[in-house]
Amino acid sequence: MSFAAAEARLNASIMRNLANAVAVIGQRDVPVIFDSEYTVGSVGVARMGAAEPQMVLATSDVPADFVDSTVLVDGVTWRVRERQPDSQLATGLTLVILEQP
Repeated sequence: MSFAAAEARLNASIMRNLANAVAVIGQRDVPVIFDSEYTVGSVGVARMGAAEPQMVLATSDVPADFVDSTVLVDGVTWRVRERQPDSQLATGLTLVILEQP
Protein backbone atom coordinates (compact mmCIF):
# COMPACT_ATOMS: atom_id res chain seq x y z
CA MET A 1 0.00 0.00 0.00
CA SER A 2 1.33 3.43 -0.93
CA PHE A 3 1.81 6.18 1.65
CA ALA A 4 -0.97 8.26 0.05
CA ALA A 5 -3.40 5.34 0.27
CA ALA A 6 -2.46 4.67 3.90
CA GLU A 7 -2.89 8.37 4.72
CA ALA A 8 -6.33 8.44 3.08
CA ARG A 9 -7.43 5.36 5.07
CA LEU A 10 -6.15 6.86 8.32
CA ASN A 11 -7.88 10.21 7.72
CA ALA A 12 -11.15 8.47 6.81
CA SER A 13 -10.93 6.47 10.05
CA ILE A 14 -10.20 9.61 12.08
CA MET A 15 -13.22 11.40 10.64
CA ARG A 16 -15.52 8.39 11.17
CA ASN A 17 -14.49 8.15 14.83
CA LEU A 18 -14.07 11.80 15.84
CA ALA A 19 -16.71 13.58 13.74
CA ASN A 20 -19.40 15.26 15.81
CA ALA A 21 -21.41 16.70 12.90
CA VAL A 22 -22.33 16.14 9.27
CA ALA A 23 -21.86 18.86 6.66
CA VAL A 24 -23.68 18.85 3.35
CA ILE A 25 -21.14 19.98 0.78
CA GLY A 26 -22.59 20.06 -2.69
CA GLN A 27 -24.84 17.02 -2.67
CA ARG A 28 -22.70 14.91 -0.31
CA ASP A 29 -22.86 14.25 3.43
CA VAL A 30 -19.37 14.75 4.84
CA PRO A 31 -18.34 13.92 8.44
CA VAL A 32 -16.71 16.93 10.14
CA ILE A 33 -15.45 18.03 13.51
CA PHE A 34 -17.47 21.18 14.27
CA ASP A 35 -16.31 23.58 16.98
CA SER A 36 -17.12 26.98 18.48
CA GLU A 37 -20.77 27.26 17.66
CA TYR A 38 -21.66 30.84 16.84
CA THR A 39 -23.41 32.90 19.50
CA VAL A 40 -24.29 36.58 19.38
CA GLY A 41 -23.04 38.65 22.27
CA SER A 42 -23.25 42.34 23.01
CA VAL A 43 -21.08 45.04 24.49
CA GLY A 44 -23.32 47.92 25.41
CA VAL A 45 -25.39 48.60 22.31
CA ALA A 46 -22.93 46.89 19.95
CA ARG A 47 -23.59 43.31 18.93
CA MET A 48 -20.75 40.98 18.05
CA GLY A 49 -20.03 37.32 17.49
CA ALA A 50 -18.72 35.54 20.54
CA ALA A 51 -16.90 32.69 18.78
CA GLU A 52 -15.32 31.76 15.51
CA PRO A 53 -17.18 28.71 14.21
CA GLN A 54 -15.01 26.24 12.38
CA MET A 55 -14.90 22.70 11.10
CA VAL A 56 -12.19 20.22 10.28
CA LEU A 57 -12.67 17.81 7.41
CA ALA A 58 -10.67 15.60 5.11
CA THR A 59 -8.85 17.70 2.51
CA SER A 60 -10.13 15.32 -0.16
CA ASP A 61 -13.70 16.49 0.68
CA VAL A 62 -12.90 20.20 0.16
CA PRO A 63 -14.01 21.56 -3.23
CA ALA A 64 -11.63 23.87 -5.09
CA ASP A 65 -14.12 26.77 -4.97
CA PHE A 66 -15.04 26.33 -1.30
CA VAL A 67 -14.45 29.89 0.01
CA ASP A 68 -17.63 32.02 -0.11
CA SER A 69 -19.81 28.96 -0.70
CA THR A 70 -22.47 27.83 1.76
CA VAL A 71 -22.60 24.55 3.66
CA LEU A 72 -25.23 22.97 5.85
CA VAL A 73 -23.86 21.67 9.18
CA ASP A 74 -26.37 19.67 11.19
CA GLY A 75 -29.22 21.62 9.62
CA VAL A 76 -27.69 25.12 10.01
CA THR A 77 -26.50 27.12 6.99
CA TRP A 78 -23.01 28.64 7.16
CA ARG A 79 -20.88 30.61 4.71
CA VAL A 80 -17.29 29.46 4.25
CA ARG A 81 -15.21 32.50 5.15
CA GLU A 82 -11.73 31.01 4.96
CA ARG A 83 -9.90 27.79 4.26
CA GLN A 84 -6.66 27.47 6.20
CA PRO A 85 -3.62 26.16 4.33
CA ASP A 86 -3.30 22.40 4.62
CA SER A 87 -0.06 22.81 6.58
CA GLN A 88 -2.02 24.19 9.56
CA LEU A 89 -3.19 20.67 10.50
CA ALA A 90 -2.02 17.13 10.06
CA THR A 91 -1.56 16.28 6.40
CA GLY A 92 -4.85 15.46 4.73
CA LEU A 93 -7.07 17.51 7.08
CA THR A 94 -8.30 21.05 6.43
CA LEU A 95 -9.52 23.72 8.86
CA VAL A 96 -12.42 25.81 7.55
CA ILE A 97 -13.59 29.03 9.25
CA LEU A 98 -17.35 29.65 9.02
CA GLU A 99 -19.70 32.56 9.54
CA GLN A 100 -23.42 33.09 9.38
CA PRO A 101 -24.56 34.22 5.93
